[in-house]
Amino acid sequence: MLNGAAVDLSRGGMRITTTTDLPAGQPIVLRFTLPNSDREMLVRAKIALTFYDNASKRYVHGVAFTQYTSSDHEKIAAFVTAHQPSK
Repeated sequence: MLNGAAVDLSRGGMRITTTTDLPAGQPIVLRFTLPNSDREMLVRAKIALTFYDNASKRYVHGVAFTQYTSSDHEKIAAFVTAHQPSK
């Protein structure tokens, strides 16, 4: 198991940081809970891109969701919509 931190979330994926380099194309399974929720989500995903951030000394991974329940999709979409900056 690898621990990381989510730094950005969208309907189709997220950006995470880890201390481990993961190659683009690597399939992963994410386990996370949205803020103000007590239900853990289990989402299959794939590493879309990776780079090393010198300032934080961590790897940053762009992750694309590949499989998750429609209920989780709806909860993620509602969370993202509620937290979008005003235009």
